[in-house]
Amino acid sequence: MKKILLEFKKLDAKIVNIIKAGIKFSFGISILSCLILLTYDFLYSAPITYHIGISLFRTSLFFICFFIICGLSFNKIKLDLRN
Repeated sequence: MKKILLEFKKLDAKIVNIIKAGIKFSFGISILSCLILLTYDFLYSAPITYHIGISLFRTSLFFICFFIICGLSFNKIKLDLRN
């Protein structure tokens, strides 16, 4: 766990900005999916709204993981190219 925290502390500023922007984007998708799921819960209009909401929520969680993992990977590649 300490090794992962040290990797986050060593991140380049540009990569941190990209990760933050990606997490904000994913959080926006997550909020949209929650609104869709709330619409389904209150109105029960159609089961397709439930599936759309759940799919968007899973996609947003995937994007959060993707941005973090790719940010760490690009930082590692960048450090290896310098040496």
